[in-house]
Amino acid sequence: MRLEPECITCIFSQALRVCETLHVDKERTKNVLDEVARMIPGFSYAETPPQVAARVYPKIAEVLGVEDIYRDFKREATERAARFIPAVERKIEESGDTLHAALKAAVAGNVIDLAATHSFDLDEEVAKVFETPFAIDDTEALRERLATAERLLLVGDNVGEHLFDRVLLQRLRRLYPDLIMGYAVRGRPIINDVTRRDAEEAGIAEVAEIVDSGVDTPGFDFGRLSREARQWYERADLVIAKGMGNYESMNDASRKPTYYLMKVKCHVVASSLGRQIGDILCYEGAADV
Repeated sequence: MRLEPECITCIFSQALRVCETLHVDKERTKNVLDEVARMIPGFSYAETPPQVAARVYPKIAEVLGVEDIYRDFKREATERAARFIPAVERKIEESGDTLHAALKAAVAGNVIDLAATHSFDLDEEVAKVFETPFAIDDTEALRERLATAERLLLVGDNVGEHLFDRVLLQRLRRLYPDLIMGYAVRGRPIINDVTRRDAEEAGIAEVAEIVDSGVDTPGFDFGRLSREARQWYERADLVIAKGMGNYESMNDASRKPTYYLMKVKCHVVASSLGRQIGDILCYEGAADV
């Protein structure tokens, strides 16, 4: 999905939101905004929003003198998410369709997004997600592919959300014990996206191979993949991608059957799918073959 004018204002507003979240004083906030404003003429409509964000966030970090902008907030998000996991696991176990329920749980975790324009409450999402229908529901198509697949690549998104991904992977392991699974993470800290360290600390390596994507973007950018990630992608029979950043990066480029699990959080993505902000999706993208 390519950059739209609304994406430019969104990315600029994210710079302000970083400063507000970190309680940066007015002078340094202006310095950050000045630097990001100077970058805007270099934005291209040929780029994806995550490709632009990959330049903007390091500049914000440079001005503020920090390496991992949201490090403390990622820790808090993980601790908060962990409190919901036992109840979510019980809900899945008690459901009549454990795959469908696990997919719903994975989407509930997708609300933990510090870059989103619209915010959603995790408590509320977990409480209602199992009763909320997918606005696009391609679960049955995914189920059919899983029945014959040998290798699955799950592309992670945000920290905190990654605990819900672990629940999904554990359920997939129970349903498809012979399925070889990989879990792709970002190559370096960007916004609150999951990295190898975050995935290892969450115990994801116990159920799937952690795959360092090598990307510095908040999305699975095919032009920046590590050799390891490219090999994993090429050998996968299907892909599950979490969140809007991965959708923005992959939907026009993925050559594999790819299923997007996400909550719609912005007008641009909503428009591209004919959906509304707040909708939850299990969406089979069109493979670019």
